[in-house]
Amino acid sequence: MTDWDAILLHDGPAVWRTLWRLLGNRADAEECFQETFLSALQFSRAQRVRHWSALLQRLATARAVDRLRVRYRVREALGEESGHSDVDAASSCRPGPVELAAASELSERLRQALARLSQEQAEIFSLHALSGWSYEEIGRQLGMSSSNVGVTLHRARHRLGELLSEFVGDRQTSGGMS
Repeated sequence: MTDWDAILLHDGPAVWRTLWRLLGNRADAEECFQETFLSALQFSRAQRVRHWSALLQRLATARAVDRLRVRYRVREALGEESGHSDVDAASSCRPGPVELAAASELSERLRQALARLSQEQAEIFSLHALSGWSYEEIGRQLGMSSSNVGVTLHRARHRLGELLSEFVGDRQTSGGMS
């Protein structure tokens, strides 16, 4: 019998941090948190889980990237400008309003850029950059060689750089933040 209380206590905080970093929106993070654990339950009924932390991080990342894609598709369809997300209040120093606005805008642009990557690139980038997984850990979970993980991560970083440089160019031509 699976001890869900122990799994939630042990892995829940890391899953929450991953979702919050990716989504920057409490309601979306809460919903994806629930979806992650529901998916883990369904997965565990079909096969034995050897590494709960890895499974939960992978499921959380996939749910968050899916949510980002939906978020930006809806905004594009409605012709809306992207909104600014909450800024992580757990920061140790208190930045001023300008720094908070710039960080919020950059976080939002990173989320938009992640939503434009392929599922595999977004997942590998998030697991490595946000969750601190090694190439080997990612490779084991995704059934890839660590060199293939490295190549995919390199391509993801390159594409993110292109997408974010569009943002920097937009800011410079508009004279700063909108």
